[in-house]
Amino acid sequence: MEQGYQLQIFDSLPSTNTYLQELAEQGAPSGTAILARHQTAGRGRMGRKFYSPQGTGLYMSLLLRMDESPETALLLTPMAAVAAAEGIEAVTGKSVQIKWVNDLFYRSKKVCGILAQSKLTEDGKRLSYAIIGIGINLTAPQGGFPQELSEIAGALYAEHEHPTEGLLQTLAEEILSRLVQMSGELTKRTYLPAYRERLCMIGRRVTVVGQDWEQEAAALAVDDDLRLLVEYADGRREWRSTGEIRIRL
Repeated sequence: MEQGYQLQIFDSLPSTNTYLQELAEQGAPSGTAILARHQTAGRGRMGRKFYSPQGTGLYMSLLLRMDESPETALLLTPMAAVAAAEGIEAVTGKSVQIKWVNDLFYRSKKVCGILAQSKLTEDGKRLSYAIIGIGINLTAPQGGFPQELSEIAGALYAEHEHPTEGLLQTLAEEILSRLVQMSGELTKRTYLPAYRERLCMIGRRVTVVGQDWEQEAAALAVDDDLRLLVEYADGRREWRSTGEIRIRL
């Protein structure tokens, strides 16, 4: 694999992450990449579905085998966000921002989601492999997004624009090349400055949402471990982890 990855393209799959996980268990090498034009059971974070209609987006996953500590898995998401953002900008010329921790926004709408999954070795001390899934809305589906997504979901191209099949593959290759390159520096965190530069919520008011509560706050910073520093109206500050809370802009 001269370019560091080997891309397989499918017309439709239930989920590129699920399919690639099956290949990983069968011994597929690091750098195996799967792209589908359509997913029938696309997956997002926290068990959510990822809307993946035919002919409107790019849905792909990359397998990385790495001998790293389990904690480094947290770094896969910001790395992938930067790779996707840079790839989009290089191919389309459109500037995108990152919403902590893993969504890409264009013109205030979500256009890309990222799902990083990993498996540990039997002793639980090292990563066996990781799978990074990326879904990008290139165009809105005919008739628009479903009602439950219409307020937050967007696309990189307007309805009258029609990105070509060549653009789809070029974009995939651009992102994959960056992912493979950055993965070699995963623990060095060289991508974090670019991640922070693109964060769209720093300095803004956000809603911090817990399991059974929500509270207004200002988003102030993100540290090297991807924790978000928020300040509440009473002046109290705290670092919150993505597994504990989510935010709304």
